[in-house]
Amino acid sequence: MIPHRLSFFCLLLFGLFASGCDRAFSDVGAATIEVVSPDIQVALTEPTLNLELRVESVREVTQVRWQDTEFGRGTGTDLWQATLPLEKGLNQFVIETVVDDGPSAIDTVSVFHLTFELSQASSPVLTFGAGGHTVSPLPNGDLLLVGGSFLVGNVSGLDAHRLPSGESSFRPERGLPVFGRVGHTTTVLPDGRLLILGGADVGNIQTVDDLHEAVEVFDPSTDTFKQIPVSGPPIRRTYHSAILRVVQDRTFVVVFGGRGDTRYSPNPVLGIRQDMRTFQLRNDSLFALSPSIGPFIDLMAGHTQTPLTQEEPGTAHTFLISGMRFGTSLEAASIWIDFEGAFGIDIVPGNSMLTPRIRHASILLEDGFIAHFGGRGSDPETVFDRGELYVEAIDQYFYLPFTLAPRYGLTANRLPDGRILVLGGFDEFGTATSTAEFISLDVQ
Repeated sequence: MIPHRLSFFCLLLFGLFASGCDRAFSDVGAATIEVVSPDIQVALTEPTLNLELRVESVREVTQVRWQDTEFGRGTGTDLWQATLPLEKGLNQFVIETVVDDGPSAIDTVSVFHLTFELSQASSPVLTFGAGGHTVSPLPNGDLLLVGGSFLVGNVSGLDAHRLPSGESSFRPERGLPVFGRVGHTTTVLPDGRLLILGGADVGNIQTVDDLHEAVEVFDPSTDTFKQIPVSGPPIRRTYHSAILRVVQDRTFVVVFGGRGDTRYSPNPVLGIRQDMRTFQLRNDSLFALSPSIGPFIDLMAGHTQTPLTQEEPGTAHTFLISGMRFGTSLEAASIWIDFEGAFGIDIVPGNSMLTPRIRHASILLEDGFIAHFGGRGSDPETVFDRGELYVEAIDQYFYLPFTLAPRYGLTANRLPDGRILVLGGFDEFGTATSTAEFISLDVQ
């Protein structure tokens, strides 16, 4: 059984300047630096960095350098420039500043370099709009789209569509889901089947009765969906996350957060779930294990939970949860979870996304690198076109250097050829789109 102990760690983080510079300490008279250009919150695509710094001190600054490279000083100004080489991935430049008759100082400027390619399909990948759906990989490389709706808040669709590996458009699946769903999750099981749980009949739920308690499984070998029994407290949530854990040949699904029933009593209360509950899948039945973990986890819904390492299904044990914390107001939140921590399940707060968002799509690019696409803010009409890249090594986000069609409730999946398919979602008017974009991202 998965342990349900918690340990919380305080992260000792050095001061992070808005310019992106880290300083270990500051002495009186030591120079301070600010990155003037380029905007290093955005990942860079060129192989060199034309770095301009503003260096200020109460004393005369006599030298600014990185290794053997000397920065040149503008005449009579506090601006210093140098051209530095960039390697693919994370670059950390340790900048030394020297002042006349005073102390020197060390600052670290973190810059990310990547390459990318965007492409469009020559024919429609999806012939209808979908948002709040899921897209999951099948063992043969196909992708299966389940559920979603045509307008935000509307009734979910009772259908499924498949994108065969190597083909250019989705086609209707032969089998139909038992229930229409929106805001659900689909989890790839060790045997290649898909476990579909949670979600609701409509995108904008008004009562607990709108939520789905039934769980079903899709079997790609027979192209069929079937409902399976659930023992114990029901799922009863939507816009949650669900991950697979295989421990000693036993299969578990861990469900976190979401909007749903927060009371589980004869008088249910609709709200934001704060717990993390584990279910064991055994003999095609789902058993709720207890107690659930909470209430020390943030109130979150519409978030993503992404593994930080590339592993076989069920073997990854570290995850990043990204989204927004619900309370008196919405604010950005990120959490690391390690299911094999030294003291059980370790849950640690991390740095949040540069632009707080929910109902975005996230995908692991390489170990320690996660891309986030789309999403919306606390106002449903505030929809984002620029994604972000998370870098685990420094617990920091960078804006991606390109934009996509603004939408939320979308999906992101890797194709067999390595490209990322970003599909569907709702625009700022709440209308589902069929937009499909292909992205190649090289981060190391």
